[in-house]
Amino acid sequence: MLILHNYWSSVCSQKVRFCLAEKGLAYENRHVNLFEFDHWRPEYLKMNPKAVVPALDHDGRIVIESNVILEYLEDCYPQVRLRPEDAYAKTQMRLWIFNSEEIAHENVNTCSYNPRHAARHKAKGHTKEDLKRMAANCPNPIIRNRLLHRAEFGATEAEENQAYEALDFLLDKMEETLGRGPWLAGGEFSLADIAMAPFINRIEVLKRPEMVGAARRPKLAEWWQRIQSRPGYKQAFAVKNPDTSDPVQR
Repeated sequence: MLILHNYWSSVCSQKVRFCLAEKGLAYENRHVNLFEFDHWRPEYLKMNPKAVVPALDHDGRIVIESNVILEYLEDCYPQVRLRPEDAYAKTQMRLWIFNSEEIAHENVNTCSYNPRHAARHKAKGHTKEDLKRMAANCPNPIIRNRLLHRAEFGATEAEENQAYEALDFLLDKMEETLGRGPWLAGGEFSLADIAMAPFINRIEVLKRPEMVGAARRPKLAEWWQRIQSRPGYKQAFAVKNPDTSDPVQR
């Protein structure tokens, strides 16, 4: 049995749901409300000490880190193949999975903080002190210090500008790569495309559609249309916010 502990609009949760949908796998969807601090509850920390989503429970075996979960699902359920057989194409797939974490995730998170995360905390009545108190409980010093910084300062204008610059750099790399083939790892749809898709969606949600539009990046725009037309994408991104009091519903 597969149980996915995730948050509806988390980019890392979306990529795992996308993979599950592409493979046609049934699973139990358990919502972890990050803005009710569900991820800081002892029972969740037992599964994922980093206090982030998602976490996959596969018959009692817990797998964390979204990109690790993608490859785990590929290993366990290879019937619908999402990893190229060609050795070189496999390296390109893994390079884009790496890019999705090292560049896309960090910088999309920065760009999302003020319009999405901070707005939610404000609506919930969370004070700066509340956020600091929760952050101080994080055992990972890297994550803890980042959370403490965000609680104190939010995302500064300079940080946002730098983040969008980094995303522009990555999107240029995507455009270049897609000029050589229809998918990020070459001729086949793969985990690379699944890993990057949620970040392109988030860029649009952040009202920066020109970054992924045909005028600036035609190959990327074509790829994005193909991604959005896939039934697996539609299923994964159809998950709605169960918290109707949340000011952010997209």
